[in-house]
Amino acid sequence: MPDISLTDNLNTPVETVKIDPSQPSSLVSYAQTQLLHVLVAPDFLALQDKALPVAAPAPKPIQFQATLGNGFQLGTTTPAITVTPKAQATLRADATHAGLEVTGTLGLGVSGSAGDLTFGLNAQSSVTLAFDKAFAPAAAPTLGAAVGQMLSGFVIPASVADLALLHLDDVSTVSGQGSLKLTGGFSIATPVNPLASVNLPLNVGSIDVKDGVMAGVSAAITISGAYKIRACGLAGGAIGLRFEKQKGATLRGDITATACASVKLGTTDLLSGLLGAIGKSDPDPKVLAGLTEEEKKTFNAALQDCVDHSLQASLDLALSTATEDDALFEYEIRSDALDGASTAAVNRALHGDLGALTESASLAGVTPRNSVLTRMRTQGVSLKVNLLGIVNLISVSKLVGKCEILNDLASGTVTIKETAQSDRIAAISDPYRRQEALRKAIFESVLATTTYRASGVVAMPELRCANLHFVVNRNTAAATVRGYLNWFAVLNLMSKDAVAAALAGYTGDKTSTCLLRTELDNKACEALFLANGKPREAAYYREFARYALRALLHPDVDDIDAARYRVLDDPATWARAVQFGPTSELRELIPLNPSDSRFDQVLADVRGDLYDIVWWTESMTKAGAALLEMRQFLNGRDPVGLKDDPEFQRNCQALQQQMMSVAAKSHARFGEPWGMVTLFWSAGSPAGATGKLQAGNWTVQVG
Repeated sequence: MPDISLTDNLNTPVETVKIDPSQPSSLVSYAQTQLLHVLVAPDFLALQDKALPVAAPAPKPIQFQATLGNGFQLGTTTPAITVTPKAQATLRADATHAGLEVTGTLGLGVSGSAGDLTFGLNAQSSVTLAFDKAFAPAAAPTLGAAVGQMLSGFVIPASVADLALLHLDDVSTVSGQGSLKLTGGFSIATPVNPLASVNLPLNVGSIDVKDGVMAGVSAAITISGAYKIRACGLAGGAIGLRFEKQKGATLRGDITATACASVKLGTTDLLSGLLGAIGKSDPDPKVLAGLTEEEKKTFNAALQDCVDHSLQASLDLALSTATEDDALFEYEIRSDALDGASTAAVNRALHGDLGALTESASLAGVTPRNSVLTRMRTQGVSLKVNLLGIVNLISVSKLVGKCEILNDLASGTVTIKETAQSDRIAAISDPYRRQEALRKAIFESVLATTTYRASGVVAMPELRCANLHFVVNRNTAAATVRGYLNWFAVLNLMSKDAVAAALAGYTGDKTSTCLLRTELDNKACEALFLANGKPREAAYYREFARYALRALLHPDVDDIDAARYRVLDDPATWARAVQFGPTSELRELIPLNPSDSRFDQVLADVRGDLYDIVWWTESMTKAGAALLEMRQFLNGRDPVGLKDDPEFQRNCQALQQQMMSVAAKSHARFGEPWGMVTLFWSAGSPAGATGKLQAGNWTVQVG
């Protein structure tokens, strides 16, 4: 049994501090050293005979700095925590408590098991132990006597047995840098984005998809950073156990999920789970059985990444919105009601492994009070699914029979894309070109889908189609972030003042992701092409395209953009530009001297601007005329009843050929979301737009 003593700086014992060695104490239980010697300063000695409170009541307790006269080691079978004479130690007291806080170092090589004094903290990191002994105000002892009782019964929350030592309002804490491990089950919403493929013939019928839910997804989670384990004695002998983030700390979460609790690469379990969630009928087992082993492995890996990403996004949001007063996890423990399983679960949790506590819905003697997992479930976990080609193929099974699955972590979506008559985007090795190709494919599919919906051939009243623009940037600067925030403003998601305020919070992380999403229902699709039943005129599309391009430029910070902006902004110059079209005659309109080194670049950009605007205008007017012809042919009739009619088939082919021509002529540039903004504005800026920008732990989410 170690000797615990408290002296002044001259090693003279402080007589008012009486240590009772018969009291159960964690310092005694875990001591690997025979002596704990605490030296106190004169300010403590001056107040040792004063009854609590030793000073006027104040929001903060009075504190006394102390030092250790020797090194002191704590552990179970081997030393785990070392407190040296140079370590910081603080005695404190207020009206109802007396406490000691001391900081040591966790040893190298300790295993982190429930038998070690590690608490989930990193090896060789600092660890702060604190205990505050509670006293009834009516029978408050002197400061010296209170400190003696506190040291005699010092509690370190390393086991259920330690927790049982806490009396009413006693508080014991351990804090440091480490990791908490846990598991949890989730249901993941799977909203679908039904899109047409311009490369496949039109079909008619009821599309076999719906918004669904993938249930039974189990996730293994690690939360890393500076945290505190806090145990407090409650009324009736219960113990309050909290896991909190430390003041000012930023916690990071890492997550790995196994969907449907039985996923194995090389099987179709995960794919079957997704198709079962979004399909109105069960997936055709023959189609799934027809996939090659390599296809099964690829599909499952892509879906696994997307599920992990969706859960990660939800965890990051739950951690970022947790305040310092919010417990990451909180439980009420009744030690007299614990059984073997719940005792083991609590012991593991006190050492950083909360898996058993978070995995089980019911443990004897353990009542959950708060959890970051509950916040994740409340805010929802969502995996958005783009079905590119479902409008043509109608059946999910047919789509999966010849498709590729693409996961894009910037947009947080999974895309199931037909490849029956299309090139494989997954075959593109360059990740930036692959992302560009996916953005282009989705945009062209949105154009086709809106056209087919407005024509009356495709009916999806319960589903919207969504357009996405997403980007990953690994060389982000403040100017980059400003550009992304400007996208939000252009989509009416932020005011200019809000952009400036958000930019002020950017922390300088070089890697960023930005996602824009707009949704179009049947009403918006019709407004895109028709006004009072008549097709939109060319000027309608041309002006929206012009305004959208102008809004996305940065003339105040970029000389090239400034020159392009002047061509778009000045009415007379713009009128002549429309007259010239994307030709060399535009040289006359470039607001730079031909000898300027920037002249050729500006000319190339302006020609590109005119090409995009002319392409958009011609494409939309021709698509509007074609869809109106289809509407007039249908005249309110159900297209399903006409699927074998030769004239109807000719109209479908003409409509599809028109959309193929639109895609073939597209040279649209996808560095900026010009196509998305132009389409969104032309459709009347419907509700449903959202934006999310993230750089490190800094996030701006709107809509």
